[in-house]
Amino acid sequence: MDEEVQMKNIKEFLQNYNKITDECFSQCVFTLSHSRLTEDEALCASNCVQKAKFVDQKCMQAFIEHQQQSMQKFMEEANQKQATQEPAADSNTVETKINTEMV
Repeated sequence: MDEEVQMKNIKEFLQNYNKITDECFSQCVFTLSHSRLTEDEALCASNCVQKAKFVDQKCMQAFIEHQQQSMQKFMEEANQKQATQEPAADSNTVETKINTEMV
């Protein structure tokens, strides 16, 4: 199972890498007549990659915050549900004890 997760993570990373590469190439490479990037192309590509990394980090941060809030809400609801069920269980135990003592 752990190997599957690793392969999924690698695949996702490579897909993201290819997406960024394609996007930045399309936006920044203006001519294919040179064997090297021009200064403008190199600067554009650098800015494009930096922006993509920044957006990816912000999205990941928002996702993590959302997950934490969801988990906290889930735990609070579970605790509330458990708290409402415990008094009923305690009262049944007390009633059983009283009934047992009376017999």
